[in-house]
Amino acid sequence: MPTMTISLNEETKARLADLARQAGQEVDQFAEALLRRVASADVRLERGVPVFPRRPGAPVLKVEDVNRLMDGPE
Repeated sequence: MPTMTISLNEETKARLADLARQAGQEVDQFAEALLRRVASADVRLERGVPVFPRRPGAPVLKVEDVNRLMDGPE
């Protein structure tokens, strides 16, 4: 399989390293597994943004729900 180099900004590198640490994995192994899952996912692009299909039975949030979640506890 061909290899490639992917450049990340410092914030993304730090977040990826944190997620790998939480999973108990090396960063390279974690990133490869993550990218493999994304590459094999049922995903389409809308205006350059990846969109994943909704899981069957998953709840749909209404605007009111999102606003409530963003505002947090009162």
